[in-house]
Amino acid sequence: MENQNNNEEFSKSGSDARSEQVLIHKKMDDLILLLSQTKPDQVLLQELQTKFNSAIRASADSTALEPYKKKRNISISDEADSDFGQLLLMNNLNKPTRKKLETWQIVNKAIRIIIALLLILLGFGMIIMPAPPYFEMFTLFYLNPNDGVTIMDVISLIIVFVGIYILLSVVNLIKKNK
Repeated sequence: MENQNNNEEFSKSGSDARSEQVLIHKKMDDLILLLSQTKPDQVLLQELQTKFNSAIRASADSTALEPYKKKRNISISDEADSDFGQLLLMNNLNKPTRKKLETWQIVNKAIRIIIALLLILLGFGMIIMPAPPYFEMFTLFYLNPNDGVTIMDVISLIIVFVGIYILLSVVNLIKKNK
């Protein structure tokens, strides 16, 4: 008996939620129709945008913004970049804040490019420059009796490939954002 009452309440609440959503969509369509008929000026549109954004923020789940609050002091990852773009569209940030965020994204990409180029340079430098004999301990493959591929050469190549990977990922990110 008690289970049946719970099912009835659940079905009523589900239909109430659907009717509320239909009502919201109907009101939004009415607003769109009204705006297309009246040709509002820029000031009115900004006021309506501000009211709409504040209504969305008030009704949105407050925990939805928690991941972005934690990333304030951490460098921004690639996936978070697109999430920040969506967050910027939802929230009406003032121009200095938006410019500051875009500046930090550019600085982040520039630093990653510089690090990638330094890693590539370091790796090739380690291969080209002669190393002392005590540093080249093990030769993996002999090219002639006096020279060969050492563990240091392999580590240098790994450093070069990491630098190339970082550089390509930043270039790909820049192309994707354009």
